[in-house]
Amino acid sequence: MVLLFFSFACGDPEVAPEPKTPVDLVSLVRPHMGSGGLGYGFGGLTPAAETPNSLVKVGPDTRTGSSRLSFNHSAGYCYDDTHIQAFSHTRLPGIGVSDGGAVGFMLSDVETIDPDLYQRPFSHDDEVARPGYYAVTLPGLGAVELAATPRAAAHRWTWEGEERWLTIDLGHTTSSSHGVYDTWIELHEDGQTITGFVEMAGSLSSRGDRGMPVWFVAKLSAPWVESQAWLDGAPADDPSAAAGARAAATLRFAVPELQVRIGLSSVDLAGAEANLEAELPDFDLPGAAASAEALWREAFAPFTVTGGTEDDQILFATALYNTRRMPTLFTDVDGRYRGLDDSIHEADGFIYYTDFSLWDTYRTLHPLVILAWPELARDFARSLSQMGVAHGYLPRWPAGTVESGTMVGTPAEIVLAETALKGVSGFGEAEIWPIAASRALDAASPIAREGLSSTQTLGYIPYEERGASVSILLEHATSDHAMSLWAASMGLTEEAEALMAQSKVFDAVFDAESQFVRGRYADGAWAPLEDEVWGEAFSEGNAWQYTWMLPQDPAALADAFGGEAAAATKLNELFELSDAEADSIGPDLYYWHGNEPDLCYAPLLTLLGEPELSQDWVRWAQDTKYSSEHDGLDGNDDGGTLSAWWLFTAMGLYPLNGTADYVLLTPRFDEVRLQREGLDLTLTATGEGHRLDGVRLDGEAIEGLVVSHDQLTGGSELVFSRR
Repeated sequence: MVLLFFSFACGDPEVAPEPKTPVDLVSLVRPHMGSGGLGYGFGGLTPAAETPNSLVKVGPDTRTGSSRLSFNHSAGYCYDDTHIQAFSHTRLPGIGVSDGGAVGFMLSDVETIDPDLYQRPFSHDDEVARPGYYAVTLPGLGAVELAATPRAAAHRWTWEGEERWLTIDLGHTTSSSHGVYDTWIELHEDGQTITGFVEMAGSLSSRGDRGMPVWFVAKLSAPWVESQAWLDGAPADDPSAAAGARAAATLRFAVPELQVRIGLSSVDLAGAEANLEAELPDFDLPGAAASAEALWREAFAPFTVTGGTEDDQILFATALYNTRRMPTLFTDVDGRYRGLDDSIHEADGFIYYTDFSLWDTYRTLHPLVILAWPELARDFARSLSQMGVAHGYLPRWPAGTVESGTMVGTPAEIVLAETALKGVSGFGEAEIWPIAASRALDAASPIAREGLSSTQTLGYIPYEERGASVSILLEHATSDHAMSLWAASMGLTEEAEALMAQSKVFDAVFDAESQFVRGRYADGAWAPLEDEVWGEAFSEGNAWQYTWMLPQDPAALADAFGGEAAAATKLNELFELSDAEADSIGPDLYYWHGNEPDLCYAPLLTLLGEPELSQDWVRWAQDTKYSSEHDGLDGNDDGGTLSAWWLFTAMGLYPLNGTADYVLLTPRFDEVRLQREGLDLTLTATGEGHRLDGVRLDGEAIEGLVVSHDQLTGGSELVFSRR
């Protein structure tokens, strides 16, 4: 009676809330996210099976009937398509330009090499996709399962009927906008081995008569009972071999299930064989899938996430997955790789990568890699340095074995500078610095970058001298600033001062009357104002979308507008116009989240004295430009760039390119912990809401909401107070 009375009088004792459990990120990945969308809102991603930064990305290439539109098949897969045409082994996810599709395999119930005949309808209800694994059932035909290793793929093909054919089409590509230069195929006497070669004529990975070379060796779990090699659409004279513009093979099997192991190399056939035996020595698709998942868990290991909504957790996991899909592993298991000079090199003490979408990725992806995976950042930087030595200057967009030269500026220099400034070394700095410095400072050098002579004499690049003159100038300003800090860190005072002075070009192209950057003629007169059209002075954009592209020097931006308040007011107008802009399948006229120069603009408002506006517009972009659905990206992911933006801002950080600093924003999660050797960073958020009342670093208040990379290294805790 006493105990009952006590309970009635005092109430139940207060129970502490259950601590939240960190989420299992790998299980939350949605590989279909970003594989659809309309027009310029197409994400360009794919549910192909792959491992982190792998060479092999084995998955479906889709079509709608016989349609092969280029843009919507840049990575081979478009969510809105109705048919699967083939399953191929290479692709460039999220770049919006078609490339890849090497070595197309397709299940069939007839002997044919006609893509319009061997493609089959499919339903998303019959698909399964998770990191490293993809499967689909093709109604009335059979089922396909795929798993990836870094350099090889495991297939399992199951036929429903008695006619069991497999088509191997080396003329297959992800899209009609590119083809192949050369192919050959050989069906070996054992009835279970196929070797071959294809040189892809990709939209990025080929220049002149050089393309992306791929050798392959395939091992089959059962022998074929009938076979035919094909050349250019007709049976080859030799039924076991063909070489020419489009080699192919058709194989018939007596068994209802077939497993295939296939290894790839861009070095030679021996490399493909060694890669296969090292990574996939047996017919074990479940084992390959399990190994792929283990590699993804290892890649995700630095991140522990607690709290947030279920959608937030899915977005974090999928964005993290997308940041490890490019650049592409290009080193065979024996350390050999094919460089931009088309020669075979030995990677000594590092792993060589290619496919760097640098104009995009320098802004968010590379800062994330430096923060979370510094050993990978070192390999990326070393790869770029080796390319610079082989090519004669640092590349802008290296794809496969060529420098595509796509986009503008000198973004590799920004990546290398930021890598060094944030404490990652050993990537060949002494060898690459003279090459980078000569390109940036010596107008008489044969490798001098575009417009350097005019920049040094006039302070800008004349409108009539070259297209995208303002975009190029602003990109070079970011590069010069970053290289200046890098030079200073190496004690190169004279070069540091010259580069910093050269970076101060904003005033030369800022028109105070219109309050926009704009093109300028050599005689000093202003070119036409291009504020609401894609203009000649800009690369993929207009004056609204480029005027604030000065993340490294917000003070210069404020001075040009007549003060921080004026600059912030005009920048806020950009977001307000964008918020009111009607949805369109075309490019946005104002703030354009799907194109990279604008990505720093919402965080930049903090540096212009308006942190609440910064927090408002970051949350707006997170909520309106992303979802976990197939159309959940605001444009091409561009090698993980948009995904890395979401990750950074959701954690409460944003990297200022050209510097070693971060702007602090409002986290979406209760806690994100980032742990790896040399770093144990905890980002904890208290309260609710998307605005900040303050941030404390290891107990000390952060003034100005900016921290340096050095402040975050070691063991640190950032506590964000939300309201």
